[in-house]
Amino acid sequence: MDKTIITTAALISILSMPAMAQQPAQPTDELVAEARSMVKTFSSSLKQALQAAIKEGGLVNGIGVCNTVAPEIAANNSNEEWTISRTSLKVRNPDNAPTDWQEMQLHAMAKQPVKNGKPVETWQVSEASGQPGFRYMSAIPTQKLCLGCHGKSIDPEVEAKLSELYPEDQATGFSEGDLRGAFVVTRQSPAP
Repeated sequence: MDKTIITTAALISILSMPAMAQQPAQPTDELVAEARSMVKTFSSSLKQALQAAIKEGGLVNGIGVCNTVAPEIAANNSNEEWTISRTSLKVRNPDNAPTDWQEMQLHAMAKQPVKNGKPVETWQVSEASGQPGFRYMSAIPTQKLCLGCHGKSIDPEVEAKLSELYPEDQATGFSEGDLRGAFVVTRQSPAP
């Protein structure tokens, strides 16, 4: 019986050696910094595109940017390792519905979307099978610019365009400062 235990322990030791020989995981601080950088680039690009569209053709024109350009910006800022997207408790596009983990984070963020003048953020490193190796979320507080399409009082022309493009829209009724949603950044494996 002792031989079996020793043999089993030796086997476990041998099986774990390849895992120890792999490069160490990328430090969490670096992952968070990369996620923050991706959010900054994505949000800046989206805000510029949205402001230009609104200036050119009003809020109805801006809706088109959110409908078609926002997914393109997300795709252009994603790659084989990293993915960036948006989600919310009240989605406009059903493709942006939150996962269980994201929904839990959104509920926590909704209590205080901004802390010390910055959007709240959260992240997790995971080795669980089927889960991203790293996931990060940064709150999107509702800004004044958002209220024309996401607020409590929406112009009928804007409302008609929203109904046309988003027949299952839930993303209205917000006030300035409310949690509108979150940017989501994931990486399949936290290793470099």
